[in-house]
Amino acid sequence: MKYAKRVKLVFVIALVFLLSACGVGRAANHNGIYELSFNIQVPSTHQFHTEAIEPWAELVEEKTEGRVKVNIYNSGALGTLSTAYDDIQGAVYDIGYVSPSLHPDTELFPLSIGDLPFGLSDPFDSTEVLTPFIEKYMADTLEDVVPLGVSATDSYQLYSKEPVETVEDVKNQKIIASGYQRVQLLGLWDAVPVTLGLEEIYTSLDRNTVNQATYTSIGAVGLKLNEVAPYMTKIDMGNTTLFFLMNERTLQGLPEDIQTLFEEELAPALEKLNSELYGGASAEAISVYGESVAEKGGRVIQPDEEVLAEFKKPAKAVWEDWAHMADEKGFDGNEMLQFYKDSLVEAGLSVPY
Repeated sequence: MKYAKRVKLVFVIALVFLLSACGVGRAANHNGIYELSFNIQVPSTHQFHTEAIEPWAELVEEKTEGRVKVNIYNSGALGTLSTAYDDIQGAVYDIGYVSPSLHPDTELFPLSIGDLPFGLSDPFDSTEVLTPFIEKYMADTLEDVVPLGVSATDSYQLYSKEPVETVEDVKNQKIIASGYQRVQLLGLWDAVPVTLGLEEIYTSLDRNTVNQATYTSIGAVGLKLNEVAPYMTKIDMGNTTLFFLMNERTLQGLPEDIQTLFEEELAPALEKLNSELYGGASAEAISVYGESVAEKGGRVIQPDEEVLAEFKKPAKAVWEDWAHMADEKGFDGNEMLQFYKDSLVEAGLSVPY
């Protein structure tokens, strides 16, 4: 056996041993305590960890009277967001979340409608609008996973090394974007979309690999983007849907009373904690960002309605293309899009296109 192959084999064996020892990918029962792994993409200092996931883990332990312990793995230690759906299905870890727009070729596709640009921007609205959508179009399609709730981030803004005052300022600029809808929109702006994991945003801006990035205000503060991007343009592109999932076999391996507790109390609590975080802290995060970059001559730019209209205008094509894509996947795209628009109106929201 060649040296390289031996090294690879040893690494695989060591990884399997490590994951087994940690109880990853199964409800590891140690002296009556079920240990569950929860993989998230941000560091332990991020508000998503400190104000949503960590409090939820504590709530799980409290409500189960210590019978369930949730181990949180930060910074995508067990897998990236782009592989999250496969990882949860395959029990690489027990609990996680997916961004449906990163999985357009799976049964998660219908939920990517929540990421259409300039649509939803508040996580509570995402829950209200997307829950009936899931029930109507996805109730019987998910395999090997159990939903723990749907929520979202706060709205995406534009972060840059130089001021972005109008849509002309993004042309030919390399801009980080996630989700195929935002990638498409950037292309319609004549920008150059760059798809990278969130763990690479800071480094890419710092090294001038990219010029700009789309990200949430809370996320930007958490990643300290103020150090590498002194300008933020507030365009409210829409948020990213977060679909919390649990491996089905893991859930079924828990005692029946705990399964019921997850369904009736713990899942709704996770959804609520996330929505409270991203729904309530966005304005403060923008203010904090503005204060931090002011020292370096940076600022938060708020375009007027006429300028915003130029950013929004191309996004109509993204909505139309989503319906065409749904048709190609065997759905009635126009019917789905109309149901979504009707749900926006019922929630008291405006329909942009």
